[in-house]
Amino acid sequence: MKLIGFGCSFTYGSELIDPEIDGLWDDISQTKIWDRHYKNIPWRTNHSWLGRLAHNLGYKFDNLAQPANSNFAIAQQISSYFINTYDPQDKIIVCVGWTAKTRMSWYTDNTWTHNGFADYKNGWSESAREWVIKADNESHTMYTENAKFIVNSICKSMNIPIIQFNALGHHNTTKYPNYFIDGNSMDTMIRRAMQEDNRLDLVAKGGHPNEAGHEYFTIRLTEFVKSHIIT
Repeated sequence: MKLIGFGCSFTYGSELIDPEIDGLWDDISQTKIWDRHYKNIPWRTNHSWLGRLAHNLGYKFDNLAQPANSNFAIAQQISSYFINTYDPQDKIIVCVGWTAKTRMSWYTDNTWTHNGFADYKNGWSESAREWVIKADNESHTMYTENAKFIVNSICKSMNIPIIQFNALGHHNTTKYPNYFIDGNSMDTMIRRAMQEDNRLDLVAKGGHPNEAGHEYFTIRLTEFVKSHIIT
């Protein structure tokens, strides 16, 4: 069995940096540089919640998440996976950490560009920026709900189990199966834990879960997965 993971930086594992690798430390700011090095991939993926969940269940995993990803892009990426990569002989579980619904992405030149990384240098137009800024809550909700409907429909039609939760944001979860921490998010869960116990250090400097944060979340996610007999 293999877990196929999709999501944003919380699933990708941003700020999970192997302490044994040279060249990932900024001497000026005295902080770790976010993952930009292929040698860090095993550390990042193995210490993310997806890698930890796979380890706890005794499964393999493939982390296909992207930093700054949007729910719109997540749905398209999952569709593309089933069209271009999936082998019906494979036994997989789709794992999705849905992100903030205010995000948007564009697919050009065979790659995704996410509004979190947008600037004029990479060719973004003023109209694209204005759309992101001015789009109302109803528009953001529509894109997120459509994305969830597409993904859950694909998995249901192909009889593929799905594990899903909100990594960021508190958008609707009531319509969909195997939704962990209903009405909550990974981000708020670990921050609330630190408020309740000031001995806990679960968040890295840039705001992403650190190694301990991913572990804290995965312990509870593993219990959920086993109790719901998803595997």
